[in-house]
Amino acid sequence: MNSSLSALFHEAERLDNRSLDALIANILSLRIQRETPDNQKKEAFLLKKINKSLSIDQIERFKVLNQKRLDETISAEEYAELLILLDKIEKLNVSRLKYLTSLARLRQVTVRELMKQLGISGSLNG
Repeated sequence: MNSSLSALFHEAERLDNRSLDALIANILSLRIQRETPDNQKKEAFLLKKINKSLSIDQIERFKVLNQKRLDETISAEEYAELLILLDKIEKLNVSRLKYLTSLARLRQVTVRELMKQLGISGSLNG
C-alpha cells in the first residue's frame, strides 16, 4: 500500500462503525459511478426527474380540497390553497414532459413509445 492509501486506512480505523459504514457506502457508490456508462447515468437522472411528484401529504391535501370543490363546500382560503397545489402539479407535468422528451431522444423513440415502455398513462399528474 502506498503512503496515501495507508494514511486513509489508518483514518478509517479510527471511525466508529456507523461512520465506517457510511464511508464504505460512499466509496462503493463512487466505484459504481465510475463504471456506469454515461447513457445509463443520464437515464437514471432523467428517470428520477420524471418520477418526481408532490409529497404524499400534498397529494392527500389535494384530494381533500378537490373533493370539497366538487361538493361545493370549499372555502375561499381552501380554494386558494387548491390553486397553489394545481400550479405545482402543472409545473411538475411541464418538467416531466421535458424530461420524457429528453429520455425519448436518448433512447431514440417517440415520447408516446417511451411512455408505453415506462407504463405511464396518457394523462400526466403530480
